[in-house]
Amino acid sequence: MAKAKKLTDFERGRIVELYKQGLSQRAIAAEVGRSKTVILHFLNDPEGYGTKKSSGRPKKSSPAVSRRIRLAVRQDTGRSSTQIKAITGADCSPITIRRHLREKGFRNKKRLQRPRLLQRHKIARLDFARVHQTWDIERWKKVV
Repeated sequence: MAKAKKLTDFERGRIVELYKQGLSQRAIAAEVGRSKTVILHFLNDPEGYGTKKSSGRPKKSSPAVSRRIRLAVRQDTGRSSTQIKAITGADCSPITIRRHLREKGFRNKKRLQRPRLLQRHKIARLDFARVHQTWDIERWKKVV
């Protein structure tokens, strides 16, 4: 089951006022539209509600490493995660770098494997286009 959103400031104030008026926790829950458990937890410690630090393993990358990773990607979008790791000196795996970039909104794109288009290729294509630009549809139908 998914976690519900925290109580808003308005809901907190409303709960306190309804509690001061003498309503039960069940009645307050029905009035506010939240579970009686969240009302109970809030009333037990109104000041400490929502301040508990989240548990879990700390992030491997620091904010400084995060900035260096993003800078390396912006400088050359064709870099692989292994190259980014080598450039930034990040102490994490390439998979962690890919996950970090995905969280920051960068999308990976696999490059197509094809030879580079050299200047002589460009000239040859342009020559071909100039020679064949006057061809009509009937001549092109005979090509294949």
